Formats: sequence, C-alpha cells, structure tokens
Amino acid sequence: MNKQTIIINGDNFSDLESFYNEIDRVLTKDLDWVTGHNLDAFNDFLRGGFGVYEYEEPVRLIWENISKSKLDLGLEATKKWYERKISENKTENQQFFTNKLRQLTDNNGQTLFDIILEIIAEHEHIEFEAKN
Repeated sequence: MNKQTIIINGDNFSDLESFYNEIDRVLTKDLDWVTGHNLDAFNDFLRGGFGVYEYEEPVRLIWENISKSKLDLGLEATKKWYERKISENKTENQQFFTNKLRQLTDNNGQTLFDIILEIIAEHEHIEFEAKN
C-alpha cells in the first residue's frame, strides 16, 4: 500500500504563525471550526483524523526548503516566542518559559525548529523526509 505524501513547504511561511497556517493547509481539510495555532494542536494534527488522512494512518511527510525554515524558526524567533510567553504572565508557566529562555541564551536550549522536529519524530506512523 502506498503511503499518502504530505508536503510542508518552507517557502510558504516565515514565522511561527504562518507555519501554523501552512499546517492548517496541509494537515486539515473541510473543518467547520477554527484550529488552534499552537504546538499542542500541531501534535494533534500529525496524528491524523482531520480530513487529510485517518488517525495514525501511515503517511510520508516531506518538508521542502527546510534550511529556510531552520532559520525562520531558529534562535531569534524562539527568543521572541519565549519572551511573549513570559509576558502573558501566566504564573504557572512563567518560570518554565523563563528557564527555557535562559537555556536558549546559554546555547543549551531548543529552537522552535528543534521542538517541531522532535514532535514529528514522536509519531511512528510518519515517515519524515527533509529537503532543501
């Protein structure tokens, strides 16, 4: 059985919000509700069942122009993301994000790009391929 191929194109986004728009475009279809634009929703969409492929159906995910995405979702974008999370002043998460920002600035933390790749890798039904 041939696996369905899903393509994320790094040329279609330049920041986290437009990444989520690309994810909506390639991983959802015919939804009658607005999707969440966050990493938890991204993780859920990868499982399937949102109109493109069935829940945990084996698929092939190709990320084209991944080098551009690595820059777009890299150090600077991640710092801004953590700073925004900290400024939202949710006390239960503020220290967590402060620690993550500190790790990032000490060159010991993950960028958004790294986090996204880690989320993809957690899905055994996804065959992942990176293309430049």
